[in-house]
Amino acid sequence: MSTPLNAGIRRTTDTRRHYRALIDALLAEGDRQAARACAELAVAQGIWRHPDQRPEHYVPSLEPCPVFDPAQFWFTAYLAESYPRIRAELDAVTAASPAGFLPVEEPLLDRGRWEQVTFYEAGHRFADACARFPVTASVIEGIPEAGSAGPGVATLSWLYPGTHIRPHCGGSNARHRVHLGLRVPEGPRIRVGDRTLRWQEGACLVFDDSFEHEVWHEGTEPRVVLLLDVSHHALDPGLRDWILSARSAFDARIGSYMSERGIQRAELTEGTLRLTADRGVTSRVTRHLRENNASAIELRDGKARYEHP
Repeated sequence: MSTPLNAGIRRTTDTRRHYRALIDALLAEGDRQAARACAELAVAQGIWRHPDQRPEHYVPSLEPCPVFDPAQFWFTAYLAESYPRIRAELDAVTAASPAGFLPVEEPLLDRGRWEQVTFYEAGHRFADACARFPVTASVIEGIPEAGSAGPGVATLSWLYPGTHIRPHCGGSNARHRVHLGLRVPEGPRIRVGDRTLRWQEGACLVFDDSFEHEVWHEGTEPRVVLLLDVSHHALDPGLRDWILSARSAFDARIGSYMSERGIQRAELTEGTLRLTADRGVTSRVTRHLRENNASAIELRDGKARYEHP
């Protein structure tokens, strides 16, 4: 069924979020057929233009295209030229964690281990990461549209053998995701839409991460890439500037995250994170514990487990 190009404009972000959540739930249950049928229904109803492309924040005028020719972007040649310097800096790292890489604890990590160090997020610069990897940071800063004027993140992504990242879609189609291969052994691959890609050391992949993508690492050595987000090349300049101006400050985003989850305070002490619930959560959980004559409750494998005095 054909859909007018502007049909998605009439759909709200909230509507897309609900469709996306349903499709993700079906995928998590392993029912790809039902997930595909739901995605195709969404396209028929003007939610998106392609069933493999399911972002919450959607610009309907942008042509659905999962993978791009890296040669059409100026910065891919710059990154390839900078590869030896970045790789030399990375070669001093023998283990990820001591160098500032942190685990990516996301529901989309099906199995394995995935760590990253973040240089920029929505234009916010992380000084500690830049100090740890000054050469890499200087290369990123040579691409303003990926750093201070970036719409997403700039990270080093370290993927361990045996890892599988579930099928998922990024949050916006108004950007490109760029990967520069740094350490690429045999074994890792990525599927974007219906395309399967493999990294090469010193070369870039450019794709639209709002298309469903999935990653496997079936090798024996870690894979490391430099990951950058830049604004979509076909985005209207006025709309691009508006999107970038709407980026919230980092402290505002973490404040919103804590508020949505009822977290009043977070404290990291000797590697242990302690969270204090806000008044509403404290009241509800306290009442629940008293009603069940329990002294503690813990979530294990998605189920509540009680401890009794």
